[in-house]
Amino acid sequence: MSRTKKSKPGVKSQQAAASVAAAVNTPAIETTAAETITSTDVQTESAKKGKLIRPRGKRGGVKHKKGTVKQAGAVLNAAVKEARKSKTNTLKSTEVQNESGTAANRVPPAEHAEKIAKFHTLLKQLEQAKTAEEKDEIQAGLDSLGGLAQYQAWSLTGSAKSGQTPTSKWCMEALKDVYEHDRNLPKFKVLDVGAITGTAYSKYRWVDATYIDLHPQGDNVQKYSFFDFPVPIPPEDKFNMVALSLVINFVGDMRKRGEMLRHVHNYLPEHDNVPGFCFLVLPLSCLTNSRYMNQSHLRAILGSLGFNVLRQSDSAKLSRWLLQRKPLQERKQSAEKSDTPGACLEWDGTIFKKRELNPASLSSTFFL
Repeated sequence: MSRTKKSKPGVKSQQAAASVAAAVNTPAIETTAAETITSTDVQTESAKKGKLIRPRGKRGGVKHKKGTVKQAGAVLNAAVKEARKSKTNTLKSTEVQNESGTAANRVPPAEHAEKIAKFHTLLKQLEQAKTAEEKDEIQAGLDSLGGLAQYQAWSLTGSAKSGQTPTSKWCMEALKDVYEHDRNLPKFKVLDVGAITGTAYSKYRWVDATYIDLHPQGDNVQKYSFFDFPVPIPPEDKFNMVALSLVINFVGDMRKRGEMLRHVHNYLPEHDNVPGFCFLVLPLSCLTNSRYMNQSHLRAILGSLGFNVLRQSDSAKLSRWLLQRKPLQERKQSAEKSDTPGACLEWDGTIFKKRELNPASLSSTFFL
């Protein structure tokens, strides 16, 4: 009669104690998810065969326990969440930049709108002022708010915060629809009036921009009034486009507004084989909230000043216009037909009187 071999009493207890001791003394080492899964698969396969093989030596210990796998996954998930949180905070902390590349001051929406409205009120008062003393007093109020530069910055900042496309980007996209620049020719020359920091067109390699502003905030911006900027004489020095972004509406005299558009012709090429463009941006309220102006009326004025409207688009706060100068022969014929003294290539002689086009309840009196 054979005697079945049994484990001696206390052997299992000693083995368990040894295993625990080995687990405590073995340092926890980070492993990849692939190694952990492989170890688990081996144990599962062994369990199916009905034979338990306890890991020995380096393959035993805390790092192969199921609890450690869960902990590793938790650590990985926590790291991913932390990375996402860090990225989100970085994006939120980035200050909104306007189209000229300047960081916009964080002004509460209500205060922002109030200051813009105050600007418009002072501009209206400046237009209606009759004495030099009144004009000086109102101009001092405009200067105390930061003048033209601050007005432009707030206006562009407002459009950027509301998710609108920067005006220069819209202009370049609209221009590409109607004009294809030959890369073998000199760069497309732009005169950017009221440029502030002078970065609006810097990312376009095919564009050579000249920036001017009454209050320059960039090293590449020249301090000039548009009317004082030298008019280029040689044809090769002429500009392909003049940009007037949120400039005309700041001029208090309505006649000077029209004169500014007329003055654009002096900087554009004289011959039709080289196209000349004008990019005009106005606050939308100048057209939708004015008793004396609307879009159709502005189109008529632009036509009398020798421009065709190629593209026009309104955003929540801005009205953007891409204009092209009419052919020389067409402008010449229009001037010859006019009986108005002073009719010329830059103006066909049409006179637009200031008359009420919209209900008197509208607050703006913008006109040109």
